[in-house]
Amino acid sequence: MSTILDFYKFIDKIAPFETQESWDNSGFLVGDGKRNVKKVLLALDVTESVLEEAEKIGAELIISHHPVIFGALKEFHPNNIAFLAAEKGIAVISAHTCLDIAEGGVNDCLASALELKNVVKVDDGEGLMRMGELENELSCEEFINHVAKKLNVGGIKYTPTEKMIKKVAVCGGSGGDLFDFAISAGADAYVTANIKHNLWIEIRRKGFCVLDAGHFCTENTVIEPLAKKLSEEFKDTEIIISEVSEDPARYWAK
Repeated sequence: MSTILDFYKFIDKIAPFETQESWDNSGFLVGDGKRNVKKVLLALDVTESVLEEAEKIGAELIISHHPVIFGALKEFHPNNIAFLAAEKGIAVISAHTCLDIAEGGVNDCLASALELKNVVKVDDGEGLMRMGELENELSCEEFINHVAKKLNVGGIKYTPTEKMIKKVAVCGGSGGDLFDFAISAGADAYVTANIKHNLWIEIRRKGFCVLDAGHFCTENTVIEPLAKKLSEEFKDTEIIISEVSEDPARYWAK
């Protein structure tokens, strides 16, 4: 039977933890690596709801994208998610920026979800951005509808363009500050999230089409492909995608 450490080693193989950003905290964060695993739950974030789900289904391990422990812990009590996981005997492995840049990781999965063809890496200094082509040119409105449908997004902020869109750059999560690399690469549009106000002003001034499709929705695209890889590798373990993991934001439009 596979152990938690076996899962850690496999993830380290497909998304080496040593490639994570210096400020990140990916890795084996909670639990006993020697423990056997019969069920694994996958979720973008480890929330109280996800922990309750893991406990209910009897999962010994949660694999998340966002680290369950991020900044320095100065207190360790029931208000802390890592404390609750340890108390329930549920281990946590988190693969964050190492999974963002990995082959077949977040950004490749985002490109795939948007049905981009001929996908290549864009030299953005971090190894995050990908660029590919839509099967057919789309107007800005058509492209927004395409992204909303494929990513199941509740709302999209964007800068408009009259230009038809064919080449699309993507970077899941907080990639707003990389938009100039998308322009330099020849993209007609760029899909990312968490764009700051000052960047919107600069993007609009340059007349470039950028879509903020939300942090959760641009990164959650990696969960299903990751579950498939784990299922193929660990045939003696049940790999389950969380049913309660969700975008914490809600969207409203007048």
